[in-house]
Amino acid sequence: MTKSPLIAVAVGVLAVLVAGALPAVAQTFPSKPIKMIVPSTAGGITDFVGRLAADYIASATGQPVIVENRPGAGGAVGMEAVAHAAPDGYTLGAINTGDIIGGFLHTSLSFYPFKDLLPIAMFAEAPQLLVVGAHVPAQTFQEFLAYARANPGKINYGSAGTGSLTQIGAEQLARLAGLQLVHVPYRGAIPAVTDMIAGRVQMMHISLNPTYAHIKAGTLRPLAVTVKDRWTDYLPDVPTTAEAGLPDYEMDIWFGLVGPRGMPKPIVDQINGYMRSMVADPMMKKRLIGGFMRPLSKSADEFAAFLEQDAPRWQRIVRESGAQAD
Repeated sequence: MTKSPLIAVAVGVLAVLVAGALPAVAQTFPSKPIKMIVPSTAGGITDFVGRLAADYIASATGQPVIVENRPGAGGAVGMEAVAHAAPDGYTLGAINTGDIIGGFLHTSLSFYPFKDLLPIAMFAEAPQLLVVGAHVPAQTFQEFLAYARANPGKINYGSAGTGSLTQIGAEQLARLAGLQLVHVPYRGAIPAVTDMIAGRVQMMHISLNPTYAHIKAGTLRPLAVTVKDRWTDYLPDVPTTAEAGLPDYEMDIWFGLVGPRGMPKPIVDQINGYMRSMVADPMMKKRLIGGFMRPLSKSADEFAAFLEQDAPRWQRIVRESGAQAD
């Protein structure tokens, strides 16, 4: 049956309208406030980067970006809210490595992080390090390993809680180096650091943010950074774990933005562009470095590819560590 000229014209007009719809979405976005969900308490490192991203997006778009802290279940509570939101770009989530770990620790989630969350931008990392109290009779990484091996079951390490990266990192060290360490979990990193200074625990796998002032004061001693390259901004004389003789002990925290699966690509690319501009801005870069982080710049596709490669590694590390959710 042959289409009438009128129907053909109508179909053509409809096709033009549909083809122009997606670019129009990006052209009008954002037309209202955006919500930035941070799956941790206010004042933490993820809250810091989430608010930094929110401020930059707000300044770039002229629309408010409202930060909402939703801690709980190792980040799962906040990420669940992002996963179940409308995929229109008006709900974003600021996440880090720990939120990926949470997806492997919590088996009763109402969403699947790698299926229901869409990677948008990866824009910072925070190198981790092995730190001991000044009272520990070890000046180097290898001296600490020898000390721990000579005292099996007598070396306590502190963590920010069961299932946290601070626990998983220490357990990975114990497995790789053949150590018998005792886990002492705390409710957050700060009380654990306080007890490490006091000598109640001997070591921690931790980021620099809560430890740098104590390292400068001489009450804590950094033995190695658990990344590929030395952290020349803050600890130029501290070797990497590879340099110190344990190359497989490599861990850091990355930070990024995600949204609900199904967001239009033009909006994803637009938000990613804001993050790439942010890390290229000298003032914002200075703020990230001042927060003990390294700026990164990855496209949405690069971030997705990174997660696809990184997630199995963390799944294996979590399994090997024996860590379980609180």
